[in-house]
Amino acid sequence: MDATFRVDLRGMVELLSRHLYSGPRVYVRELVQNAHDAILARRALDPSAPARVDIRITDDRLTCTDSGIGLTFNQAATFLATIGSSSKRDELGMARGDFLGQFGIGLLSCFMVSDTITVHSRSATTPNAPTVEWTGRVDGSYAVRTLGPGDEGALPSPGTRVSLAPRPHEEWTRPATVRALVDEFAELLPLDLRVEAGGETTLHCRTTPVWELSHHERVLWCEQHLSFTPLDVIDLDVPVAGLKGVAFVADSVQTAGRPHDTAHVKGMLISRGGARLAPMWCYFTRVVAGAEHLRPTASREQLVEDDLMDLVRDQVGSTVLDWLARLSRVAPGRFRAFLASHASALLQVALEDASTLEVVARTYLFDTTAGGMTLEDIASWGSTVRWTRTSDQFRALAEVARAQRILLVDAGHVNEEPVLQAWWRAGGQDRHSLDLALVDPEEILATFGQCTPAELAEASDLLFLAEEAIPPQECRIVLRRFEPGTMPAVHMPDPDLASRLADRSSRAAASGVWEDVLGVSDPFARDRSPVLVLNLNSAVVARLVRSEAPAQTRTTVLRGLYVQALLAGRQPLGAKERVWAAQVMGTLLDSALS
Repeated sequence: MDATFRVDLRGMVELLSRHLYSGPRVYVRELVQNAHDAILARRALDPSAPARVDIRITDDRLTCTDSGIGLTFNQAATFLATIGSSSKRDELGMARGDFLGQFGIGLLSCFMVSDTITVHSRSATTPNAPTVEWTGRVDGSYAVRTLGPGDEGALPSPGTRVSLAPRPHEEWTRPATVRALVDEFAELLPLDLRVEAGGETTLHCRTTPVWELSHHERVLWCEQHLSFTPLDVIDLDVPVAGLKGVAFVADSVQTAGRPHDTAHVKGMLISRGGARLAPMWCYFTRVVAGAEHLRPTASREQLVEDDLMDLVRDQVGSTVLDWLARLSRVAPGRFRAFLASHASALLQVALEDASTLEVVARTYLFDTTAGGMTLEDIASWGSTVRWTRTSDQFRALAEVARAQRILLVDAGHVNEEPVLQAWWRAGGQDRHSLDLALVDPEEILATFGQCTPAELAEASDLLFLAEEAIPPQECRIVLRRFEPGTMPAVHMPDPDLASRLADRSSRAAASGVWEDVLGVSDPFARDRSPVLVLNLNSAVVARLVRSEAPAQTRTTVLRGLYVQALLAGRQPLGAKERVWAAQVMGTLLDSALS
């Protein structure tokens, strides 16, 4: 047995309202979109045809009248009564891609606010065409008839009038609501659209797109609509998609991640804050754009994910990347302001997205002993490169590393070390050939000049005194020659001191277990103590080696050099070190005042 499906139209409307559309509010968009598409179709036949839409609201009726191409009797009977069909195909003389809406589903959205839809339409394709009346009801029934010139509802000229009978207390058909929805959905459409209600007529549409405004006007628009003052505004142009727009650079890390862009297609709003027109790494931008060739989904509240959408994101990403690179070159102050707001979040995204990692490699400046450098700059350095895990360690070793021609990189800020490591691992053979590693104080110590046996013998008393003045558990003390000679001592902290301090208490307890089981201390406890290196090239140290001052005086000087080295590296001072600092200061004051 052959049969056709029976459609429960009321159930279809419920399905649309709950699953296809975000809510009843979209009926305004569908009415205006259908009117706009009909006007486009008529202008394809007659470029001088008017582009007018009138929405009139009374107590019991809402009508939307357009100056579009209209429908014949057969078109009305076929297209308006067939869900999912579209009159916007070759039957109306234009390719489907020239239109955004679809009469079948679009008109059905009006059933979300009205139980009855009445359409009066007069075709512009036939001279002196009659007016066709189509009436559809939510129970699934409909009627079509042709009106005579004097019949009620007959149109004086080509176009279409859609009439709705809103349900009692329907919020979505109130004049203020309709005006707001028209402004939201259709502000960019090239229409003369009027809303008449309660004796007041308001004009809508033809708003200048934000991407055509001056820079000052764009900033004001962003403050009004997006609630922040942009750090900058980037022009966007993707010709293949017919896309033009702007990317507002946020002044702080946004709490909402992507997507949060605003997209218009053929002048009609598709999504405000729900589209994703830029790559994920462009989280710091808010894109507002209009496109001619992107495709909306069936609900026309999202964009179709296709190859063209991917191309748009790639092009937008390239534009933002060019902006970042240009900003870092020509406006370093503004670039620093950008990083102050977005650095840590940008680095976090780079750990999760390969394209963002490459962006960071080209634009993010690491502090180094040669100044601010990107990872790509570091890759071309051509000699030894070492990084530190803390900024304090970087400051402690910077002068010494610079003198030894070692490029030292400060990776002590949030996410810097993981990003540096991820970038190095992701590189090819050229990057892997770079001599890059975590700084090892022992390695730097090995570059220092060794003292001769005679010099060590002369300094033996001082070194013995130093071990008493500064206990070995605090640091090891060695004598070397290194540059710069103005630095009497350098404190070389353990490169992994921070994590080892965090683990110290637990591993101290564990060492007792090893002793009980094996009779040995913890075999994994291989902490390397920090090193205090006294510089024999320094006049202060050379004089101290030869000094015959009392042991207490030399002890005070040694402790003063130790505290000075800690402070130079911004190492924390414990209670003992603070006492030593006070003693040194007291000795200096006594000497100055005596």
